[in-house]
This record gives sequence, C-alpha cells and structure tokens, in this order.
Amino acid sequence: MLKQKYLWLILVIILVVILSLYFFYNQRGKEEGTTEQTTEESEETEEYVEVEEAPVKIEKGTVVGMKAGEKEWEIEADKISLSQDRKMTIFEEVKKVVIFKDSKPHLYIQLNKCIADMESKSMELVGEVVIETEEEDILKGERFYWDAEEETLVNLEPAVELIVKENKITADWLTSDVELNNLELQGKVNVTFKID
Repeated sequence: MLKQKYLWLILVIILVVILSLYFFYNQRGKEEGTTEQTTEESEETEEYVEVEEAPVKIEKGTVVGMKAGEKEWEIEADKISLSQDRKMTIFEEVKKVVIFKDSKPHLYIQLNKCIADMESKSMELVGEVVIETEEEDILKGERFYWDAEEETLVNLEPAVELIVKENKITADWLTSDVELNNLELQGKVNVTFKID
C-alpha cells in the first residue's frame, strides 16, 4: 500500500514536470514566433515610411535667384534645405537677403526664415522682418510675401510699420512696389509726420 502511494506520487510528479516542460517550451515558441513576426512587420513598415525631411541640406551657403539672365535676389544663410522636387528652398538662420533692381542691390532684408519658390523666384519672408531701401526707408513686420513676377510686397500678418525720413506709418495691411513708393495701406492706418 505504501509502495502504491509512492508510485502514484511519482507518477503525479512526472506528469507535473512533463506538463510544465510542455507549457514552457510551447509558450517560448509562441513568443519567438511573435517576435519574428513583429520584426518582419516592422521591416515591412519601414520600407513604406515617407520621410518628410528635405533631401538636401546645406550648412552655410549663398543662393542667387536669377530672372531673365539678371540677378534678382541673393540669400546667405546658415541652414539651407531643398525640397524633394527642388521647387522650394527653405533658408534658416538667415544672415543676409538682398533684392536687386537693374542688377544693383535695392533692398536689404533681415529676417529669421525665408521660403523661396525656385521656379517663380517669389519668396515668403518670416520672423521679425526688417526691410531697408537704398534711401534708408525701413519697413517692419512679421511675415511678407515677395511676388517676383509682379514685383510687389504684401504682408501676410497684420501690423506693419514704415519709417520714411523720420515719418512713421503703421497699418494692418500693406501692398507695395519694390521701391516702397506706391503703397496701398488697409485696415487701421496711422501716419505720424515730423515737422521741422
């Protein structure tokens, strides 16, 4: 009777060990299969990921925009990124922007960022924009669009300030020619003249 109890006990222990080993290896196999499957799925996913970054990045450089064989603008920046289709160029940490008229420097621009359309040669000027003419007239604003074909400058965010020979003009919206002579002001407009 005692031998029979030990025999049953040994059979139960063997059965527990076998079941434990079976479940251990079966569970481990499933985990490895899942890991392999996850790795394969992630590799497939990586193949279809689209990268939004510009394909070409240049550290410190100067780009010149030409129109009808003449220099139209020149931008010097610490970071230059070209879009994948090469139509748009983004300039960041801009050191200098010059707009030319009749192949001579006409406007000097300070700003944080410039987005240039390389086909039309138009550009968006962004961030603390200060435009100075040869006559030392100054135009300030946050965001402007330079239309190269029409040779017009338009602010894209309200509030601009124009200083002409110590006279000050502020407006919500401005459209101007390259000389800053033909101005169209809209919205709230204030003009302050200094009379000697």
